[in-house]
Formats: sequence, structure tokens, C-alpha cells
Amino acid sequence: MSGTALILAGHGSHISANTGGIVWAYVDRLRSWAVADEITACFWKEAPAFSQVLDTVEANDVVIVPVFSARGYFTSDVLPSELGLSGECATRDGKTIRLTRPVGEHPKLQSIVEGRLRATIERFGLQPEETAAAIIGHGTRRNRQSRDSARHQARRIRELNWLSEAIDAYLDDEPDIPSVYRRTRAANIIALPYFVADGSHVRQDIPRALGIAELDTVNRVEDRAVYYCEPVGSDESVPHLILDLARETGLPFERKEAAGEWRNYPRAGRRALLQALESETILQFGQVMVSHESAWHCANRERGRAITSPAALRAYAREDPFRALATSADLPAGWRVDLGEPNDAQAVIETVYPGLVADWAASRRGSLKCESLQEIGLRQNGMFKDIHRLPPDVIEMTLDKICGNCVREPAWWSPVSSASAALPCRSACNLWLTTARQLESGAS
Repeated sequence: MSGTALILAGHGSHISANTGGIVWAYVDRLRSWAVADEITACFWKEAPAFSQVLDTVEANDVVIVPVFSARGYFTSDVLPSELGLSGECATRDGKTIRLTRPVGEHPKLQSIVEGRLRATIERFGLQPEETAAAIIGHGTRRNRQSRDSARHQARRIRELNWLSEAIDAYLDDEPDIPSVYRRTRAANIIALPYFVADGSHVRQDIPRALGIAELDTVNRVEDRAVYYCEPVGSDESVPHLILDLARETGLPFERKEAAGEWRNYPRAGRRALLQALESETILQFGQVMVSHESAWHCANRERGRAITSPAALRAYAREDPFRALATSADLPAGWRVDLGEPNDAQAVIETVYPGLVADWAASRRGSLKCESLQEIGLRQNGMFKDIHRLPPDVIEMTLDKICGNCVREPAWWSPVSSASAALPCRSACNLWLTTARQLESGAS
């Protein structure tokens, strides 16, 4: 199929809805602008996975924008490897795939950083000459480039010469975050997380390392006043920056008026779904029922609360409480979506279970490509390297703990018939792999 697809690649999280949530919020905004025929996201820790997302779109031209604050281990090593890309532009399965710079390298991030600092100065009535800025990045010892963006932002603030001091510090590298108090002398410190998502790093890890308890007021640490900013990624201009990066590939990504809330979703599997609805009238996907007119939770005793937008459905299904696995068999009930047209059925399923329709359709036609633990272990160079060497008892415990509470069947471990009503899982998810490593460590 011709057309364009825009994919945002983020990190995701097993403990916070905000990490992946901000990326989906960008996706919602871009879909409302109808800038591409298909728009979606992919993640390291959530679904759809980096390694699987290309199979969810049908467009010939695909642009992937890394929603990361810096060029580093994930953007330079993990993402290309998982996508099977050998460079910034490659051809795979008839698709031309282009990988852009990460969001954190967009030059307009500088104005967001400066704006955050100036807003804090104004809000609390601080004196610039008595105030230091600490630009806090993630960093990693696995890739020294990961410090470049935060270091550049700190250098630029120093060059503006309007604050007493400006330094960079890192959650997972040197100089570390506690060093902020040794490396500055100003009475006031503004700590600005150079992060895209307002997730667990921003809400828990960085404040803990700074020794602060309150995020929206002044804190006293070592006789210094510490003020904590929102991360740069929460700025409303970020979707515009994503578009700028996508357009650097030479594709236009022009804004148009979208036809509705449930448009511009990935299309793989849609035709099979519509054909199945024609013959069966009502289908069940995990805990979601769909017909031509509506979608609802299978346990609803009444029609349920009407939900009208993907963002509202995503929040209801995943955020409170946070469900680390989108396909876990504990989807909250009591909701329904009234569909404007049959195509919207696929969009609702995709919102609740990202990436599932494409795999369901591939399984029905007998073309689902499963990935064994050995294949995963041999292409990894991080913590999941040689994951196929797990002891058998650890594999069984993990299958029971993760797959036993999932609406998908692990076809990667035990074949699922194409005629079966089961929803196939083609590869062990990141939560499965992480849990297996934890169980292995506890058993040793």
C-alpha cells in the first residue's frame, strides 16, 4: 500500500503510565492534524515493541522519530538493531524506512529550557545572580554521546550570562546528581530535568538523588533553596518539533483536517477485521467486544460509560491503576465506545491493545512470524543477551507469572493454530524478559 507512516519511538515503562503516556499524547495530537496516513508509537518496554511496529503499518514510506532527550545507547544501538536497520535510511519488506535525529537534538529545545528557568525565576521572585541552573540528563556509561544534549544546554545557559552558574548532571553517569551541591555556590538552585517524559525518573529517581521531597515548591537541602522544574518534554510545542524532524527526511507531512478522533491509525489487519465483522457480526479480542456500531468490555452488565476519544479510553484502561502490561487480563470494565463507522472498531482495539490487530490478522492467514528466545538472545547485547540460556524452571515460572495473566497466548513458545480463537503473542515481551531475569537472579 502506498502512503506515509509516522512512528514515534519512546522508552516506555513498567512502573509509570506517564513515560509512554506522553508519547501517545503526541501521537493523538499528530493524528488530529492528519499529517500522515498512519501514525503510531513503539517502545522498548511497552507495546508495540520496536522490533514489531513495522508490521503494524502498510505504508511504503515510514519515518521513525526517536522521542528521546539525547542521542545515545537507545537511539544509536538498541533502536536500529531492534528495527533491523543498518543506517538512517533503509529498505525492508518493500518499505523505505527513515530514522531521524532524536527530539532532544532539536534546536528549539533551547528556548524551552530557557523558558522553564525564566518562569521559575519569575514565579518565586529569585535573583538571577544568586541562582544556579542544574540541567539534569539521563546519561549512560554505555554511550558517552548521551551526555551531549544536556551538556550543550548547560553551556548555552552559561553563555547567556544571566544566571550565577549553569552545570550539567546525570542520573546514570558522571557528574552525578548529588554533585550539584558541591559544584555550585549559589543560594538558589533550579533543577531542570532534560527528559521527555514525566515518568518515574522525573517523579522519583531525580528528586531522591537531589534529596528533595516536594516537586512544586521550594526545598531546603544543605542550606540551599532548590526549585524543581517540569521536564522539557511536557511543553506543548514538542509535537511541532517532531514534525520538523520528520520533514528533514524530505517528506512533506502536511497538516490537514482529520475526519475524526479515531483516524490515522496503523492499518495492518484492518481489512481482515472488517471482513470478520461482516461474517460474524460481533468479535471478541481479549476482554474487548466489537461490532459495527460499538465496542465494549466483555464483562459489562450495562452499556457502560460512553468514551469518545482515544486519550480518554487509554487513560481509563491503563492509567489508574497503572497496568504494566496492556494485554493483562485485568482490563477495567464499565465502558463503551459508540463507533462512527466500522473502521473505528480497529482503532478502539489498537488503543486498548496496541499492535494486536496486525498479529491477529497475520495469524488468521497463517503468516505470523514468531521469534524464539534464542533469536532474541542472539541479537541482544544488553541485559537480555543469551536470554535463551535461562534455566527451564525460570522459563516455566515466568510463563505462569506473565503469560498466565495475559489475554494473548505465547505462540513464540507453544504454537497456536491459525484456526484457534486465541490471540497469539509472537515474541516474549520486555516485561516477560525483565521478570525472567529477576526470577533467575532470585533463584541463583
